[in-house]
Amino acid sequence: MVELLKKISEEISAIKRYARFQARDAISTTLNKVATTPERQQMWRLADGTRSNEEIATQIGVSLRSVQYFVQEAEDAGLIIVEKRGYPKRIEDIIPPEWKPWKPKQAKVEAQPQPQETVVTEEKQDVKG
Repeated sequence: MVELLKKISEEISAIKRYARFQARDAISTTLNKVATTPERQQMWRLADGTRSNEEIATQIGVSLRSVQYFVQEAEDAGLIIVEKRGYPKRIEDIIPPEWKPWKPKQAKVEAQPQPQETVVTEEKQDVKG
């Protein structure tokens, strides 16, 4: 019985890989219709199920509402699932090659005033005697 279950599992895995291969073009086409801006492309990249909508918005530097709109649109298109409320997960790890590489937004660092160095010089005193 265990051997039969292993064989069935292997067959299902093979079918799954084949289905994913067949679906890649359709997923990419649909994805390009939804991820129309660099910010939306970044939202797609970050939608891995480990980040909340708020975290995605913060990392990209967009409003929470922008992320929510994107997630809803991508979910309606069948590209994203939300198993845990507010944690979107893409259905497939596809990043189209024509997308520019993503660089995380740098946190703004306010310039801290640097302490002034105190330079002490010795003055020679002329002593007349």
